[in-house]
Amino acid sequence: MISKFASMRDSWFTKIILSITALSFMSLFGVSGYINSANNNKTVIKVGKVELSQSEFNFLVQRELVQLRSGNDLDDESAEKLKNEVIKVLAHAKLDDAIIQSTMNKYNIDFRPAIVGTMITNAPQFMNANGAFDYALFSEYMRRSGKSEQEISQDVKNQLGRQLLVDTQVAYANVPHVLIEQMQKVLGQRRSFNYVKISTRDAAINRQPSEEELDRIYDEFSAELSVPEKRNATVLFISDESIGNSIEVSPEEIAAYYKEHIEDFEQPEKRAVLQMVFDNADDAKAAKAELDNGADFASVAAKYGQKAEDIDLGLVSRNDLSDELADVIFALDQGQTSDVTEIADSWQILKVTGTQAASKMPKAEAEAQIVREIRQDKSYDSTYEVMAQIEDKLGAGESLEDIAKTFNTALQPVYNVTEEGQSDTANAALSKILQENKDVIDSIFSYNEGEITQAVEDDNGLVVARVDAVMPQHVLPREEASAQLMTYWRDTERSAVTQELVDAIETELEQGDELNAVAAKHGLKLVKTMPITRAETFADLPFEQMKELFNLPQDEAKVLQNGEDYIVASTVSIYNDTNAMSDADKNFLLRALRAQSARDMSEALLKDYASEFEVEVNYNRMGMNDE
Repeated sequence: MISKFASMRDSWFTKIILSITALSFMSLFGVSGYINSANNNKTVIKVGKVELSQSEFNFLVQRELVQLRSGNDLDDESAEKLKNEVIKVLAHAKLDDAIIQSTMNKYNIDFRPAIVGTMITNAPQFMNANGAFDYALFSEYMRRSGKSEQEISQDVKNQLGRQLLVDTQVAYANVPHVLIEQMQKVLGQRRSFNYVKISTRDAAINRQPSEEELDRIYDEFSAELSVPEKRNATVLFISDESIGNSIEVSPEEIAAYYKEHIEDFEQPEKRAVLQMVFDNADDAKAAKAELDNGADFASVAAKYGQKAEDIDLGLVSRNDLSDELADVIFALDQGQTSDVTEIADSWQILKVTGTQAASKMPKAEAEAQIVREIRQDKSYDSTYEVMAQIEDKLGAGESLEDIAKTFNTALQPVYNVTEEGQSDTANAALSKILQENKDVIDSIFSYNEGEITQAVEDDNGLVVARVDAVMPQHVLPREEASAQLMTYWRDTERSAVTQELVDAIETELEQGDELNAVAAKHGLKLVKTMPITRAETFADLPFEQMKELFNLPQDEAKVLQNGEDYIVASTVSIYNDTNAMSDADKNFLLRALRAQSARDMSEALLKDYASEFEVEVNYNRMGMNDE
């Protein structure tokens, strides 16, 4: 049922119902419905004695925005765009809460803590796999929602109050049968259409542009013909590897490292081991008896359902094993099999099939590895030392070429660098840095021509650049823009030719000409559709335009623009057939009308409750325009 409803929800039919039954979000309490007389305090919502302050409301807004960012992977800019919608939703919800709370206070309605606690502990989202309340799940909900236990308890009270004061009053809302019949008639109606499609892309151009037209296009499309600022630079890249290689490591450091990390250069004794594991002693003893009589270890294991890959532990050291297991295995000689041994609630038989003696890498062999490790440890400090050296040399007036010689590194010239990091000449490694490290690009575009940037740290080294040339943003010269101008002119001309044709067709239709006659006059293909409902479409028309066509009288034509295309359509035949609706659609219609009726009654009840109190809402303090 749920999955079926979900699929219906996304159908055209559902969109029709929602469009018919949609309510304005602020219809219950429009801004003009209240007089804001609270200019001298920080209250944003007041219903009787129940108030919500500006600081409390702002806290709720920020909490929702945090949830949006964390739950939907939104950046700050995207979340900010949703802020007004968040404010609207919270304003509506908190106004409803205040009305409910004030009504409950007036009529001395309250809910005991035991009832509230029962509602929380019986909530499915707080139950574990055994159906019992799990405080850890409740705590996780509080963490994710940012709500305290007190807030959650108040939410439950508000929900119970709304159920008592509103929901139970509208639970049996009925829908007049005549309304259901009329809606079924509207939604079940089918129509067939004649239509022609006029595509801007297919418009014929039978002339060439004049120079005056191209000059006008050049002026109109100057923004599209703008060439962004570009720069030429010479880049010095000092890799982390070269910085590390410049670090000297003394024999004393090598000896000390070797001594402190000797375990890294030692290989402990290892044993190749086979293992059978049993859950009872009798089977283990029977298996051991077979082994003692000369049976093969793997064959015996197979009889007890233990595969070859299960019994082979491979080469293991003492550190790979529990103490109990290690003591047994390392007491055996090669080829020897243990007695039945009880280990960790199991009975085991172990056999050593091979041994590997302990070994130690001599310091001389380990020296290269040790030097790499020491250099890596020192590289962080060394990187900043190199940065300081570069800054000192720049301050002393040395050129980039001099600095490159100091670090025995080649310079890399790059041409036509854009603010997106694109370049005509950068190699693959440098291109990656320019495109991914915004700090490097920012530095190149922050300095003047002839200046050298500060050293910028990259994931793989340091980058210093000299700005060799600056090519400011400019409009492409007229003589260099011929190809683009012709493209722009053709697009403009096709649009003009198409619009001229559409205008002529609209005039002819207004004069009473039939669509088929108009189509024949202009050489357009007339297409007739099969009978369809307003939940269907043709020529890729969107739902709103299909709704327009279904509202037209028969034989009246309408011109619709859909992207670069125009559709001219008229109704040929109308079929009033409620059977065109499926049983599922009819049932959904009934539920939608009942839900709408319940919403209308709920809105009316809340408005009636609110009329008993002084109500103030300050939307400006909420950060929302008076809409």
